[in-house]
Amino acid sequence: MQDDSRRSLLKGIGTVALGGIALSGTTTAAPGNGTGSNSGEGRGGGFPPTGITEWGDSIEIGNGEISTFSSVTPSGKPKGVGVHFADGTFENLPSEEELEDDDPLGTPIKGGEYWAKPFNLAFPDNTPEPITYAGCGWNPQGHSPEGVYERPHFDIHFHFYKPELIGDIKPGFIEEGLPDEKIPDGYRLIEDGAIVPKMGAHLAPTDAPEFDGEEWQETLIWGAADVDGDGEYENNYVEPMITVDYFQNHLDGVEKQDIAQPDVYPKDGYYPTTYTVRDLGDGGYAVVMEEFEERSA
Repeated sequence: MQDDSRRSLLKGIGTVALGGIALSGTTTAAPGNGTGSNSGEGRGGGFPPTGITEWGDSIEIGNGEISTFSSVTPSGKPKGVGVHFADGTFENLPSEEELEDDDPLGTPIKGGEYWAKPFNLAFPDNTPEPITYAGCGWNPQGHSPEGVYERPHFDIHFHFYKPELIGDIKPGFIEEGLPDEKIPDGYRLIEDGAIVPKMGAHLAPTDAPEFDGEEWQETLIWGAADVDGDGEYENNYVEPMITVDYFQNHLDGVEKQDIAQPDVYPKDGYYPTTYTVRDLGDGGYAVVMEEFEERSA
């Protein structure tokens, strides 16, 4: 990419770009009320499971609420870490005009070409390392790349580092690419390795149909950034991006997908190898990291 094109891309990134929302200007969420191994109730069809689920932060949006949760077995094995969308959440979501004019903390993207509503939600205390918090965003117009992700959707980052470290990520480019061992199987850096401030660069599946002109519905993104300032890039989050249309019109019960894995991991802990998107009927919807495997850095 030529220098002038790179400058234009970085200028366009601003505080928000592909894959979600930067930390600056995020909405404050309500603290969670999960306090023990028996706290929480299943929200629909017995999911998430009672007795082993704790609930984290929540935020009211649309006609519903978005909350975090974590389910851990009595032996300490993580079963599911997810984000729950209550029934009604997708009704009366703020439009781009409302975010620009009225809604608190609406955030402009690319100088106001797009608008988004960012919010961070802490996971409950029983959540296994390294997952720390959910960096979320409602994007009524979608976002860049143009013609790819320009549909109303939610971004849901499952971050591996604390907000204070993510907040220190500076804009730039991963100039030399990533080492092969840090690229999940079947993934590639997109947008020329542009690093979104307070977030990171983005890796997408090489066979993602939306890059071949097909209408996009959902994709799992990996992130990468030099989070700890040691000059090395780390994989710092996984991020489902899911359209409202997919939730409402294409989801059939429970849809499960494998998560491609890198060969090395940034921190010791439990990493998900699958994720599900769940229609819980009157209980709403859930996006859940599952089938965790313990890995060493």
